[in-house]
Amino acid sequence: MRTQGHHSPAYAKFLASMEISYEDWHNGVGYDLEALKEFSGPERASIVQVLDERLDTTPDWRDVEALAAIGTPAARRAIRSVLDEGDMEIRMRAAEELAALGEPADLEQTIIEALRTTNLGNGLSGALDLAEQHPSRRIQQTLLDLALNGNRDQRIHCAALALYLGGKAEEAFDWNHRPFFLRFGDEQRVIQIEAYLELCGRLGVKPKLLS
Repeated sequence: MRTQGHHSPAYAKFLASMEISYEDWHNGVGYDLEALKEFSGPERASIVQVLDERLDTTPDWRDVEALAAIGTPAARRAIRSVLDEGDMEIRMRAAEELAALGEPADLEQTIIEALRTTNLGNGLSGALDLAEQHPSRRIQQTLLDLALNGNRDQRIHCAALALYLGGKAEEAFDWNHRPFFLRFGDEQRVIQIEAYLELCGRLGVKPKLLS
């Protein structure tokens, strides 16, 4: 962390909030965004540089969130720098923040890519959350495809979300349907296909099976 120099107390307070403890990390505590509101123009430019450097070395969603809260052109450029490569969770957060700022960002495509390339250990939960918030036609088609052709995590959880978005479940992973969802994770392909066909039947959509 760089030295505080002759910066304001708010600047020092924000820098201190960037020292995340394990408990803060575990509980999803972000940086002190309220302190950012008290920054001068030069201090904002300085902290943008600090956050940009962190995105290059130790990227964290908190850096993206803070840059979005600053919202200057330089801050937006820093967010855009992580939009197309690197950690999928960071990319999703970057696309989400840029979209919220009214910046060009293909959030739909980022969600689809995240759904297709992650599992529960590296970003699938976040991708599912975003898919639930932005249930476009392409995203719902992707969920159905992954319910049949994804990895085990994808098949189970994409099927569950597809059922919910189709109005046939009470929540994104409705435990009342858990036995049905688990069939998508069965080792036998024939059982996976049967579950997929039943899902399509419940949703009233045409199955897409490879010939």
